[in-house]
Amino acid sequence: MKRRTKEGAASFYVVAFSTLILMIIATSFAAIIISEVTRTMNDDLSQSAYDSAMAGIEDAKLAFYNYQNCLTQQNNENGGMTENCAMIMDLINKDTSSGEYCDMVAKMIGRGEDGVIIEESNTNDVGNNMQQFYTCVTMSNKVSNYWSTLSSSNLVRVFKAKFDDGVNASQVDRVKLSWFSEQDAINGKTYNNFENNKVVFRKTTGIDSKPASAPPTVSLAMIQTADTYTMSDFDVTEGDRTNRAMVYLVPTENGSSGAEGNHNVAANNIITAAQFAKSNDKTLENVPFTVACNGTEFACSATIELPKPIGGERNDDTFIFAIGLPYGEPNTEISLEFFGEGIQASCVDEGNCDDVSSSDEPLKLKDVQIAVDSTGKANDLYRRVSVRLDNKQDFSLSIMGPLELLNDGNGESLAKDYSVTCEYNFGATCQ
Repeated sequence: MKRRTKEGAASFYVVAFSTLILMIIATSFAAIIISEVTRTMNDDLSQSAYDSAMAGIEDAKLAFYNYQNCLTQQNNENGGMTENCAMIMDLINKDTSSGEYCDMVAKMIGRGEDGVIIEESNTNDVGNNMQQFYTCVTMSNKVSNYWSTLSSSNLVRVFKAKFDDGVNASQVDRVKLSWFSEQDAINGKTYNNFENNKVVFRKTTGIDSKPASAPPTVSLAMIQTADTYTMSDFDVTEGDRTNRAMVYLVPTENGSSGAEGNHNVAANNIITAAQFAKSNDKTLENVPFTVACNGTEFACSATIELPKPIGGERNDDTFIFAIGLPYGEPNTEISLEFFGEGIQASCVDEGNCDDVSSSDEPLKLKDVQIAVDSTGKANDLYRRVSVRLDNKQDFSLSIMGPLELLNDGNGESLAKDYSVTCEYNFGATCQ
């Protein structure tokens, strides 16, 4: 009897422990399922909130189109602005940083106020079960920098620099070009893809060659004139004055000239006005400048001092910049800021720039880009998206690549390259 009792107790412990293990496993599976369901719901809400914010961006594009039409009316000497355009021009010039004008885009396109509902469309006609809205969409034609992205499909960004009231182009004496932000780094890698102080664009070892997380070479070109000029002025340099200039900026780890020594060094990442002007001197080689890339928000930054134009002070209507990606990779965000001696950004807002000291604050650009800030909502989750829209009212530029014919009638494609090879030839013979 004692032995049978002991055998029964052992069975009890086996059953108890097995039940406990099964309960732990079942509880773990239930927790995993609940976690995955919660994550899926949150992802769905997050995506829906993002979609709502993007719907606000799309409406902002319509409002931007209306704003450009109103600018045309404003510049038309033969007629005045409509009442609706007057309202749009008043809203676009407001300071939207406080969030006071969250419904400005909805007003500009006639969608009412207090948020715009995003209706769901499906066969069950469930309406707006997720309570999707864009709650706040603001636009501003005043920005502190020109911000954009360069890629293999968008190699060049061109714009005319225009400034807020109280600042003219002749007061600008330098620009700061920054590129390759943390968002550009691939797989979260740091900016350390350098060999012999040269950027490694691709990992060439092994069969799994991938683009390296390293900054690209970029170019900055400027075109300017005085109030009076001739076309021949663009081909000459007079001392430290020129009407056009272009430099190539090569990222390096420490700013040295590289193994071959065929680069100029931008001391302290600064290119002087005289150095910038010499890039248009046909008797000299336009040698690239190396830049030490050890930044945080942007890996690379360089300050370029601007020469004066030939024959006088700078004309506000012909102050144009082009930022390029010569080798087409890797993609990079860019930021171009403008500075002037004795000018502060704060005095621009007040409309009084008398008796101010020099400042490192960037000047505000006006009507170069439109900054759009959109907040979307789904149930109780919010997403916020910020974008820039380029203002093409002044001019539009088409970059034409090689001319390609569809086929020769036999199914074979024909291509003839009309691109100019001198652009990236740093020798003095390219004219």
